[in-house]
Amino acid sequence: MKIVKNITEFYHSLINDEILLRLLYYIPKDQSDDPLDELKVNVSQLPENDRILSNLIVIGDKTEDLTPESNCRICLYTGPRLPQKNYLKSVNQYTDNPYSSTQQYIFDIYTPISTNNIDFRLDKLGEVLNEILFQKDIEEFGDLRFHSGLPLNNLPHGFVGYRWIYIMPSGQQPTGYRS
Repeated sequence: MKIVKNITEFYHSLINDEILLRLLYYIPKDQSDDPLDELKVNVSQLPENDRILSNLIVIGDKTEDLTPESNCRICLYTGPRLPQKNYLKSVNQYTDNPYSSTQQYIFDIYTPISTNNIDFRLDKLGEVLNEILFQKDIEEFGDLRFHSGLPLNNLPHGFVGYRWIYIMPSGQQPTGYRS
């Protein structure tokens, strides 16, 4: 199991992607206000960028501090971990494999409704997230697969949200019985 390693690498990939950070941080005034405009300062170069980053990309499902005036946010955390199934032809059924499992990694995206209404920010963030996770040069995510996506319910007032779920298989070697 490499849960901590994986979630750490996901987090670092997200906070080091300037396009994602700009989409999370810069709230548009109107349809012509482009968060990717070269005249805007890179989020990673802003004063207090550590505090800013810690509010844009959060480990865990933290939303109680979001207000309609907040920036967009991605919450990253682990979901269910389930054993993988093996088909046993002799008994014509599936059984759990005790040495292999599938871990879910959840990315919840929150966007103020006013921002989403201007430039479809929620969908833009989802596209960029997917691009980051499936870049060809990121080998450590090689076994990552898209699992599902669904709109979020019970959102903070003034927000829309979408949950992206990815899965990654993992295994462990049998240790056998010790006497």
